Amino acid sequence: MPLTEFFNPKSIAVIGASNTDGKVGNTVLKNIINSQYKGEIYPINPSDNEVLGYKAYESVLNVPKEIDIAIIVIPSKYVIAVAEECGEKGIKGLIIISAGFKEIGGEGAEREERLKEIAKEYNMRILGPNCLGFIGDKYNGSFAIDTPKKGDIAMISQSGAMLTGMMDFSMDKPYGFYCNISLGNKADLGAVDFIEYLADDDNARVVLCYLESIKDGDRFLEVLPRATRKKPIIILKSGVSEAGARAASSHTGALAGSDKAYDLAFKKCGVIRAKTIEDLFDYGEIFISQPIPKKNSFAIITNAGGPGIVATDAFSDEGLKFAEFSEKILHELRENLPEEAAIFNPVDIVGDATPDRYIFALKTIFGLNTQKNENTDKDLENYVSTYGALIILTPQEQTKPTRVAELIYETASKFLDDKTIVCSFIGDKSVKEGKNYLKDHSIPCYAFPDRGAHTLRTLVKRSEYLDTKPLKEFQSSKFDVDDARVREIINKVQKDERTVLLSSEAAEIFECYNIIAPKSKLARTPQEAMDFQPEIGKTIMKIVSPQIIHKTDIGGIVKNIESPEDAFEAYIQIVDNAKKFGPQNAIIYGVELQEMIDFASKEKVNELILGMSKDPQFGPMLMCGSGGIYANFLKDVSFKLSYKFSEAEAREMLQDTKIYRLLQGVRGEPASDIDSVIEVLLKLSQLVNDFPEIVEMDINPLLVFVDGINAVDIKITISKT
Repeated sequence: MPLTEFFNPKSIAVIGASNTDGKVGNTVLKNIINSQYKGEIYPINPSDNEVLGYKAYESVLNVPKEIDIAIIVIPSKYVIAVAEECGEKGIKGLIIISAGFKEIGGEGAEREERLKEIAKEYNMRILGPNCLGFIGDKYNGSFAIDTPKKGDIAMISQSGAMLTGMMDFSMDKPYGFYCNISLGNKADLGAVDFIEYLADDDNARVVLCYLESIKDGDRFLEVLPRATRKKPIIILKSGVSEAGARAASSHTGALAGSDKAYDLAFKKCGVIRAKTIEDLFDYGEIFISQPIPKKNSFAIITNAGGPGIVATDAFSDEGLKFAEFSEKILHELRENLPEEAAIFNPVDIVGDATPDRYIFALKTIFGLNTQKNENTDKDLENYVSTYGALIILTPQEQTKPTRVAELIYETASKFLDDKTIVCSFIGDKSVKEGKNYLKDHSIPCYAFPDRGAHTLRTLVKRSEYLDTKPLKEFQSSKFDVDDARVREIINKVQKDERTVLLSSEAAEIFECYNIIAPKSKLARTPQEAMDFQPEIGKTIMKIVSPQIIHKTDIGGIVKNIESPEDAFEAYIQIVDNAKKFGPQNAIIYGVELQEMIDFASKEKVNELILGMSKDPQFGPMLMCGSGGIYANFLKDVSFKLSYKFSEAEAREMLQDTKIYRLLQGVRGEPASDIDSVIEVLLKLSQLVNDFPEIVEMDINPLLVFVDGINAVDIKITISKT
């Protein structure tokens, strides 16, 4: 069912409607009535014939007409039976405000599961349970204390209490809301469902979300990239994912961090992430009030040096670029501003600046004071490089903040409708009227300039995202591989009831995906080690045990084995060390004999770590960075989701690491084979997408040479089934 009925129902039933003040059923019905709802209202109350002037019915089944939406505000133990009646009645959507479901566990969780079954059986959609309700531009179907102002912002919140607080916070703000949606337990409908609907609803210009979790990561990755192309989606995500809470058994899992997957998913989908509630509303305000700048090129105008310096630092921190003024503009500024003024960006018009001086500077940096009318638009672009401005005001005797605000609005509305203007009026009593005037006329005004810079950066991010290729157009690279053999290996490991692959098994999987790794054999006895050594050549020997992750720490590695006899002795030594110094419960499968790489013959060697950790919501996260024994200490790593992973992303994640500079070559040394590293990342992405059973993977180190790579130490962990 489309969600239209929630936004524009022709009729609403309130199940649990009450004449008693203070009851939720009374508040909900009053809110619907007071919000000037134009449709039919049906109170459902078996004890009263009339509720708040409306004829009441014992059950929805007794209502003679169709009902689009039912709002349920009765004790949870009665909800299941009522939901069944709603299904029989043909009601399309339920808003279940009642609590006492999954959030209390046990019987409540069972009730919620039954609700899902009923919804599926009758093709109903459910908002809630345990939610505040739904507030749209047609009605207020909630028990909130007030109805927010109407406007262009759609607000979705997982927390009803957070939603009421944010609505109350916004009451004296210049913006308003198209809808306020409380998700509650998300038994059925979640944020992604409403975002998908709102993306095509022109009444909502921007969507703000407060979320604590995302229950369907695959659908999020499918829907959000389409939605964010149509309008800004801003999410304040609290809490951390379960991925970070579990005990990570690999470098990748340990280095990923609890919230990394959300950051990666939001970035990939074009979602703007708010870190605070203040950010959430600042971003919403600027997107509905200001145009997105065509270029990252801004000017600062200030009447005070200190705040100008603060703003300059904030621009640098946020990655905002300063517009370079042409000779024409610099000449205009120098000829008309006081001698002590600073004409280069930032423009300091000094402390005694009058309103006229502010507007002169503003018009000049945008080319309005040059002979604009005698030039074509193309000519203007040759000498005007400013696409937005931050205007800073500190209260002085000559300043007259309110008049400055009026002139800024007048100038912006007449001449700068395609330019981004934000202000920072520093102070309170003296500037309050001017600040309020600007906000009331859709020009954001901040208490301090660093907030202005922070919000401008959000517009730039949006601009940069819209300039990128849509995610739906990306096609991941596909290599010819022996996936049938990989399936056999994984099936065998699962049949053995193991989760950690033996080194030899991991090496064979890499061979199936044409990733170069050293020759490897698993010896289960000293005699086998002796027999295998001539085939391997110069050998490094390692203990093979799922419980022993860091082999060096317990003496589980011996290098430079060059004879069968040495291999025999090394096997005995390694196993003895593992039993003495390893975990008591360690299961020892044997000792791996692996080909040693001849470093002496290589012109240059760098050690990388590559890996994957599977996030419960968004799937595999790939990692690359500085490898070797100091990988966990250096933490020089970068992550990307494997979902629609591209060559450009592989290169970007490598460039985000410090070791990338070494790979490029420093102090006259040759560059490493970066293209081969990129290819390995792409093949790893294909591998973990082909086999979702793989939950963790490490290659540490991946040796990178001038002319190739070698995956020396591979660890792969799979799920049990």
